[in-house]
Parts: sequence; C-alpha cells; structure tokens
Amino acid sequence: MADAQSQTALSALRIDRSAAPMKRRRRLRWLIPAGLLVAVLVLVAAAVSRRAPTVRVAEVREPLPGEQQTELSASGYVDSRRRSVIAPLVAGQLVEVAVEEGEAVRRGQVLARLDDRDARVVLDRANATVRASEAQLAASEAQALNAQRTTQRTRNLARQGVIPRAQLLDVETAGLATQEALNLARAQLAVARRASEAARLQLSHTVVRAPFDGTVSKKLANEGAVLAPAALTGTNLGGIVELVDLHALEVEAEVSEEQLSRIRIGQPALIFLDALPERAFPGQVATVRPAIDRSKATATVLVRFQSVPQGALPDMGAKVSFLRQPLPPGELAAHGQPPRVPASAVVRDAMGAAVWVVKDGRLTRQPVRVGERVGDELSLTQGPGAGTQVVVAPGPKRLHDGQRVKVEAKGG
Repeated sequence: MADAQSQTALSALRIDRSAAPMKRRRRLRWLIPAGLLVAVLVLVAAAVSRRAPTVRVAEVREPLPGEQQTELSASGYVDSRRRSVIAPLVAGQLVEVAVEEGEAVRRGQVLARLDDRDARVVLDRANATVRASEAQLAASEAQALNAQRTTQRTRNLARQGVIPRAQLLDVETAGLATQEALNLARAQLAVARRASEAARLQLSHTVVRAPFDGTVSKKLANEGAVLAPAALTGTNLGGIVELVDLHALEVEAEVSEEQLSRIRIGQPALIFLDALPERAFPGQVATVRPAIDRSKATATVLVRFQSVPQGALPDMGAKVSFLRQPLPPGELAAHGQPPRVPASAVVRDAMGAAVWVVKDGRLTRQPVRVGERVGDELSLTQGPGAGTQVVVAPGPKRLHDGQRVKVEAKGG
C-alpha cells in the first residue's frame, strides 16, 4: 500500500514533455500571419510614399494682340454672307455636273445640266401652236379686211337706194363678227406666244447656272440622280452643289445676353482663327441678330473681317476680342513681347524665383526672371518658352527635381 502511494507521488512530480511541442505549434500559427500582415503594411506604406502627387498645370503663353483693349471675348465660327445650296428649278434627271469641289466659278457659269428631252418636246409643241395661231390671225385679218370693204360698198349702195336698209344691217353685223374673230385670233396668238416663252424658260431651267461668284464647297449629287426642285437643310432633295462666296466671310460669335449691352454696331474687334493661331485679323461688329437662343441664353453677333485672310474657310473655329477702341496697325502683332505665366506658378525661395516644369510626367525646377505683372499673370524675361507646362500653385507640396507627378485632368 505504501509502495503504491510512493509511485503516485513520484508520477505527480514527473514533467509532461508532450505538451511543449503543441504550444510551440500554436505560437508559430499566429506568428506567420502576423509577420505577413506587417510585411504588407510596410509595402503599402512604401507604395504610398512613392505615389506620384497630382499637380495642376498651365502653359506658358505668348500675349495676344490687343489684350489691354479687350472689352470681352467670345467664341464662334466662320461663315459666309452668301452661302447657298444650288438646286434646279424643275424636276429632272441629272445628266452632267460641270464643276468639282474647290472650283471657283463665275456668276452665270454652267454648273449642271438636266435631261431636257421632255422640255424640248413641250417647246416644239408650243412653237407649233404659235405658228398655227399666226396663220389663224392672218386668215382673220383677211376676212376682216374683206368684211370692211363689203360693208363700205353696201353702205354706198344703200345711200343710192339700190338695196334695202335691212340688207345693210346684215352686212354690218357680219363685219362686226369678223372683227371679233380677228380680236380672238390676236388673243390666241398672244396666249400661244406666252406658252412658248414658258416652255423656253422651262428648257433653260434644265441648265443650272451659278447665281453669284463663289467656290464649290460641296458636291451633293452625281450624274443619274433624279432631283426635285427643292433643297432642305440636312436632307438633300434637289441640291447639286453648295456654293460659297469666300470673299464675304464673317464670324458668327455667341455672346451671353448679360454681355450684349457691351456690344455696339461698328465696334472694333480682333479675330483669331484656330487654324491660324499665330495671327490676329482686324474686324468690326456688323450686326447683332435680334433673337436669343433660350437654351444657351446667347445672341449671335456677326463680326466682319476688314480684309478676308487667305486660307480662311467657312466653319473654322474662331475667337473674337471686342475692343474698346481700334488698335494702331503696329500693335496687331505681339512678336517680341515676353511670354506670360500665372503668377501662382512662380515660386520664390533661397535660390530665387523659379517654376516647376512638367515634362514626360517628371518635374524640373527652372529658374526664371520675372518682368511686369499683368492682371493675374507675370511676364517672363527669362525662363521656359511658350507652350511649356508649369505647375500652378504648388502650395505646401514637397517637390523636387526628377519627381514623378500626375497632371490633374481639366475640370477635375
């Protein structure tokens, strides 16, 4: 009994070594995920620290002529005061288009011809009717002359008492009928001649001519097309070509209704064409259309070129600067004036004035020499050229040379 109790006491004092590996496995099971989580957090932190900051940019620009005299600006498109879709006045099949797109034409020049066989048949029939009416008139004239002579002889005989008075009345009545037949023949001849003129006019309408000097801007139909005497915008029912007078170009600019009070007829203006951005063209306000586009709350102002520039075409984009007073001819060019940047793009520190240039998504610090301030801009007497992208209002961002940046999208 005592031996059994001794063995129980000794077994209670023995260390159970089978539990140690189990505890180690539990610790490893928690340490591995924790280590992975720490590694991920380190990688995310590194990626965030290397992420390219977003910056807002603007371009260095050359000053435009007349900026100091500009009352307001507006955008629009070039159009022509004479621009028409040329269509025939009669229906028919197109047998010839005598011009091509881009060809200059003179007033009265043949543009196209329609099949004229039906019109010639109608004209021949009208001419035949005229000849028949002329023959009928000649016969009526002869009958009237004969009736006049018979009436005169009958009157002489009646005075002499050779014939009775009743016979004289019958002859005079017959003479009046002959005269009325003569009048009818004359009227019928006039109608036949008018019908012949109408047929000749219809035949002339099969030849389509240019109504004014211009340039063919579009060819709308080819030989074989059957045309109706009409043309609707967007749907061609009879148009053959579109003709534009390139010497009567003007700009249709849209001005908000709140700004209309600042526009006056005859006001000087400068026109800038998107296709010719390096030049400014003097113009003048011709008229303001007396209507407001309610969807946009704008009115159309027509600005005419003082001299239509070579290369200007209808539907070109344009910008108009409405001036307070005309510019001297020497001020129409802005050449020689230093470029400008937004004032907020110029940073000043211990190294002097500079701008942050963005090229290929990376930053470069470029020193500048600043000139006069013009509104919200500064002129640069030394620095990057026009068209260079610079960071606007860098603020507290920590920027450095070679840093990769992301350009903020417009409107964002």
